[in-house]
Formats: sequence, C-alpha cells, structure tokens
Amino acid sequence: MDTKELLLQAVEANADRLFAIACDIFDHPECGREEYYACDLLTRFLEGEGFTVERGVGGLETAFRATWEQGSGGPAIGFMMEYDALRGMGHACGHHLQGPATMGAALALKAVVKEPFKLVLYGTPDEESRGGKINMVEAGLFRDVDVMFSYHTGRSTSCSFANKALAPQQVTFHGTPSHASGAPWNGRSAMDAMMLAFHGLEIMREHVKDGCRIHYTILQGTGPSNIVHETARAHITLRADDKVYLEDMRQRMENVLKGACLMTDTTYEMNWLPVYWNYVPNQTLRQRTFAIARELGAKALNTADAKGNGSSDIGNVSWVAPSMNLYTHYDFGAHTMEHMENGKTEAARDAMVMGSRIFSHIALDCITDKDFLAAVKAEWQAAVAHAN
Repeated sequence: MDTKELLLQAVEANADRLFAIACDIFDHPECGREEYYACDLLTRFLEGEGFTVERGVGGLETAFRATWEQGSGGPAIGFMMEYDALRGMGHACGHHLQGPATMGAALALKAVVKEPFKLVLYGTPDEESRGGKINMVEAGLFRDVDVMFSYHTGRSTSCSFANKALAPQQVTFHGTPSHASGAPWNGRSAMDAMMLAFHGLEIMREHVKDGCRIHYTILQGTGPSNIVHETARAHITLRADDKVYLEDMRQRMENVLKGACLMTDTTYEMNWLPVYWNYVPNQTLRQRTFAIARELGAKALNTADAKGNGSSDIGNVSWVAPSMNLYTHYDFGAHTMEHMENGKTEAARDAMVMGSRIFSHIALDCITDKDFLAAVKAEWQAAVAHAN
C-alpha cells in the first residue's frame, strides 16, 4: 500500500475523536482572545500526542505553538488553526473545525511518513475582530516553517487567491466649545472638521485605483445642534489590493484630516488599529492542491483565480512564509444561522475530513519532493520581493 493511501487510512482512524473535539469547541463558543476552553482542549490533546506545546506565544494568552520533529534537516510543515466564535452567534464560521482538520493531517503525517520533517502547529486566536495573527507576526512568529497551511469551510472546495489589505483607524477631532447662537465666534467645531474630512474622503475616492475601498462612520454622537462641538470621533477603514498602495492611501487620508483641521482651526489624534496585509497567493501550491483535491473527489471544486473583496489576518502570515488557505465544501454560507445550525452534522464532519485528507497529501509532497518545495519557495520569494 502506498504512502498516500496509508495517510487516508490514518486520517479516517482519527476522524471520530477529532470531530468530537470540534463538537466540544462548538458547544463552548468563545470570542476573540477569550478562547481559554478551546485553547486548553487543543493543547492538552496535542501534548497527549507527543507534541511540545508553548502557550501564550506572541503575547496572546490564548495563542500557542506545538512542535514535533522526526530526524533532522527535513522541511518544517506549518498548520494554523483558529477557534474564536462570532459574538452573539457562536460558531457560524466553522472555526470549531479548523483545529481538528489540521490536526487530522498532522497526526496522519506523524504516523505514516518516514522521512525527516518537522510539524509546527499554531493556535491563532481572534481572527474575527482584532486579527490575532497580526500580533503574532509582529512578535516574529511563523518564520520557522517552510510552508504554512490554514483551513476554512466554504461553499466550494478552493484555495485563496487574493484579498485586500485593510487599515482601520479611529480618529478623534478636538475643537473649542461655545454656544452656537450666543457666541459662535468663540467656538471651533470638531463636528465641522469631521464632516469636512468625510467630504475629503469622498473626493479622494474618485482618485484611487480600481478595487480600493474607503469606509467611514461616526463613532461618537456630538450633542445638540445649539452648541459648537468640542469632540467628534470617527472610524475610517481603507482597503487596497496590496499593502504598498494601502500605505499610500493612508498618507493621503492623513493629508485630508490635516486639511479639514486647518480649515476649521481644530486638531485631531489618530488611533492606528492593526493593519491587515493582502494575501500573497502561491500558484505552485494551489495547482498541486487542486490536482490532489480532484483525485480525492472533493465536492464543488472551484479553481478560479478570483480576487476576494474581504480581508483576513492570514494575509499577514503569507508575507513571512509561503502560505495556502484551503476551503472545503460545506454548503452553508459563513456568518449565517444556517451555517451554525449545521455545525455538528455529517456535512461538517465531511468537510473537516476532506480538509485533513487534502492537507496530508500536499504536505507529503512538500516533504518528499524537494524540487516542488523549492518551486513553492522561489515563487513566494519573487512575489514578496516584487511587491516590496
């Protein structure tokens, strides 16, 4: 029996107990940076399987790094897993399946493959709100692997091609209060500054590249109409196809804010929030993975090179290691009650198992085919160098 068939058998042998872990996480939903139950469940399981586990990596209490190595000098295969739930909904995005899907592949590789290699499994909290992987990248993590895999359920079986870089920020405008009728000449309106800034962003919107996005909203109500407003707070989000152009948009946005304050004799302060980088696709990885998925009979295979309009902290990881985000078919839209209501069904189990099966095979190719792994890394190095 060949190695890939043995991997499939090993995946299936562990599927029931791994799906039980997924259901346990599903039954104990925790939001970002509060995933203590899930983190403890996953790390205790990995320790029981012979992995060395470091908790609290990257300065995040619910993040971890688990490693296991066979021999020396072999490639390091990385897997990431999320386990945060949606606030007010629960596990309506399939994050309860991510750890079990990636661990299913890791356990199969550990049991079957005889060549030297290393497994590095990262627990990455808070994808849904504050981008935990951003903190982890800034702390120097993920650079210890030759290739990184992550998992999601999706309406089709596919691999991420590209998404948008995203920069959110909170802006507070400061003015001078006064009565709007009794002594308006004494006042300087923070509200005026914010409204001019919004207008400036609308003017800017016409002069950015196709596909860029500018969003804004008022965070803090500014009071009655008969006062000159002392404070106004806004949230502004910029998106671009790549992080280099995003930085150009950020600088132009600051000029808009400065101009608005100059016109109104006010000031502003900026609270920069974590920046999500765009995803760096790797066609070498994608095409081999598509071939494997086809051989394994994955449902609803979608090989299109489609750019996504969303943003994810997986993008930040893809700038420090060759990465691939795999989706396996689960016929319920993400962030919906229908998705959550089916989170413990056979459909969820099937999606998880297919993820483990595909990962085990593509990781095996990275371990045993040196030319393939070299091509993956060469494409990634060229893409990152070109973008910078």
